[in-house]
Amino acid sequence: MTSKKMETAASLVRMNSNRTREEIKEMIRDGSATDCINTNMDIGSVTQQDIDDLPWDDEDMTIKRCKWCHEFETEDRILMKCVACKGFNKAWYCNRDCQKKQWKYHKTWCASQQTASGIPKGAIRITPNMFGTSFGK
Repeated sequence: MTSKKMETAASLVRMNSNRTREEIKEMIRDGSATDCINTNMDIGSVTQQDIDDLPWDDEDMTIKRCKWCHEFETEDRILMKCVACKGFNKAWYCNRDCQKKQWKYHKTWCASQQTASGIPKGAIRITPNMFGTSFGK
């Protein structure tokens, strides 16, 4: 899938965040997906397979995309997540550099998640989603 098509599919999912993956695929099947968007994106070119091919986090049904540079996870780019982020809208990052650059925007939200999850302040780590191991503090 091209990056433009991936972006369009991700936009369709984001604009229908209250729907499940299967409901979005049903919208594509019945043609109503084009009715839900008023943009110049070519929503009609998005297929059900494109929705399945997005890099989903199956735990919370969000799309894995770096919060700083907005790159999607691929086979060659495994994103890492902030371990303090619990529940929905986890912060995913390409690397430590992206996490540091985005931290001033993420820290307020993340701090509230730390308090809610019982993780002590200063224990922010990013974790490769495949291996479950931690990198740094």
